[in-house]
Amino acid sequence: VSPLKYQSRCLACFPDKTGFALGSIEGRCAIQHVQPKDQNNNFAFKCHRENNDVYAVNSISFHPVYGTFATAGADGTFNFWDKDSKQRLKQFAKCPDPIPTSSFNRDGSIYAYAMSYDWSKGHEFYNPATSKNIIFLHAVQEVEIKGRARGKKQERGSTAQ
Repeated sequence: VSPLKYQSRCLACFPDKTGFALGSIEGRCAIQHVQPKDQNNNFAFKCHRENNDVYAVNSISFHPVYGTFATAGADGTFNFWDKDSKQRLKQFAKCPDPIPTSSFNRDGSIYAYAMSYDWSKGHEFYNPATSKNIIFLHAVQEVEIKGRARGKKQERGSTAQ
């Protein structure tokens, strides 16, 4: 049974195989652990929202080294998160179109994401003349993706948002 109320859109397993992250059309992400002893660490959070607009979480990808993760959404943004400290590590600039899929490479040094129409608004909003399909490669910096110690507050002057 899904811990989220609305339709699931994406799923990714933790690199250590102890749980998974689930994204939905309601702009929420759930962190779920497999073992009953870890169930008290389960939680869900809101993401990919702008004012009163709610966008689907289209993609979740875990970093292979640090175990932190990225979400990408129908709002055209992607974010890096730390599930252990329950914090957003970095929010990136908004793309003009949705991001339907994304992934880290094998060593986590590159984050690839695609920008294209994701059909979340239906066929009537698709315009092949203006819709672009572009693949981007982001060179991942350790400061953007490395998790923080639990309870540690963001330092002033830090670039993470």
